[in-house]
Amino acid sequence: MLKAIVTDTKTAVENGDSTLKGDNGKAILDKLDSNVNANPNASDETKEDASKADEEVNVDSEPADTTSKPADKPSDGNANSSSSNSGNSNSGNSGNSNSSSGSSSNTGNSSGSDKPSKPAHQHSWKQHTAQKWVSNMVTVPDYETQKVAVGTNFIFAEDGYVASNINDAKAHAKELIKAGYIGNYRTETIYETKQVQVGSHQEDHGHNETYVDYEYCDCGARR
Repeated sequence: MLKAIVTDTKTAVENGDSTLKGDNGKAILDKLDSNVNANPNASDETKEDASKADEEVNVDSEPADTTSKPADKPSDGNANSSSSNSGNSNSGNSGNSNSSSGSSSNTGNSSGSDKPSKPAHQHSWKQHTAQKWVSNMVTVPDYETQKVAVGTNFIFAEDGYVASNINDAKAHAKELIKAGYIGNYRTETIYETKQVQVGSHQEDHGHNETYVDYEYCDCGARR
């Protein structure tokens, strides 16, 4: 469609009347170049065609002749000849009169065939939206399940006593010795299963954000 507009505009300026010649013609071709190159839907070939329009069209050529030529009037000799012959005068004049009338009617049709130009297109802009990711990097700890030493049990073999505090174990050993025992004990590590942090990693806790990336018209134009 844009390519056809470029071709039609060049043809109109080339073959147009005086209103499309000289500075007016140059202004029209410059406007054509500006509009086509601003249209994101135009191909490179069409943009180049519009840019070279002022080189290809001769805006200084003779304008088209839009006036109608008047019908030739009969010479005085012919008029006298017609009037001298009364028998042919009526029929001849009648025929010429009809012919002239028909020519006049045709001229009226010619001027009435000019169509009014269409009003300039007014863009109706609409918003086109898109989404973009807004990043938000956070540090997330890494955990794993492990058995963790949380204490020690002191186990006395002689009487089966178990103490989890060293001071309690020493006091019980003394009591056993006083009672005639040796007071020996063994130790056993106490474990508990826990979640232990073993490191960390980065995570993007961002979100999508909606924004207007361009405006468009149903005719195909964008801005």
